[in-house]
Amino acid sequence: MISHQVRVSGGEFAVIDGETVTAGPGGSVHDAVLDRLQRYAERRGSAVAAAVAEDTDRFVLEVSPDGSSRVLPSEEPEGARESTPEGAPEDPSGKPEDAPEDPERTPDRSAIAAVLARARATAAARATPPATPAPASDPDPDADVPPQLAEPVTRINTLARTGHLDEALTEATALRERLTGSAGTEHPHTLQARAVEAYLAHLSGRHREATVLALSVARSRCGAGDAQAPTEVVRAAAAWQRLDDERAALVHGRELLHMWDRLGSLGPLPPGHAELAERVRDQVESLEAYA
Repeated sequence: MISHQVRVSGGEFAVIDGETVTAGPGGSVHDAVLDRLQRYAERRGSAVAAAVAEDTDRFVLEVSPDGSSRVLPSEEPEGARESTPEGAPEDPSGKPEDAPEDPERTPDRSAIAAVLARARATAAARATPPATPAPASDPDPDADVPPQLAEPVTRINTLARTGHLDEALTEATALRERLTGSAGTEHPHTLQARAVEAYLAHLSGRHREATVLALSVARSRCGAGDAQAPTEVVRAAAAWQRLDDERAALVHGRELLHMWDRLGSLGPLPPGHAELAERVRDQVESLEAYA
């Protein structure tokens, strides 16, 4: 029985059951989807099946609590069509011709991401220890990490990979504060450190903090006309969707829309971004109706 619906857009972000999922700094959206589905399986105590749609590919992916994954056979699971929400792919179980009928689970976590990026429909496994979130990345993806930052960045990566999110967040906050004092708030290293801090706050369940941090990065990128601005706005939207404070959601949602409008005035938004912006706009308008 299919329990989740996944749409991957342009390899930049995905929507799982209506909630936006983005890659953390240095990670891929496919890894983020797999991590999210694994967490669902852990909570449930058994494997979950997700109907995945990416470009023209449609297939059903099963993810187990231990992180192993496989593509289910092409037959549509009983009841899958009835459980498909409005607007979801009508035939989520189809798979490319080159996908095996029942691939074995293997211990290579990276294989599933590569398969999803290439064919989106063959199986692979992740039998490494579960619940390893996408790690924090370098303070600036466009430049090498300065020698003086190598040690704290390595430590943050290690803490994140081993599931010590609170400690990783504390280290990221300290790094961002040091960079702010030495290089300034708008320096590329400071912005990337803040993006890592926002992502770790998101993973730690501190969604208000994550939203404020991510929005500040997006605001700076948009103001500077940075090519990374659209990606940062999407990341901020992913954090925003988890807010449970309606007033905060309204205020921050309006800022998201303002940034998308500004980016749209400069040229077409990347594929999928306009659709996400419209979903956020609908949510903001719903909040305004009850404000």
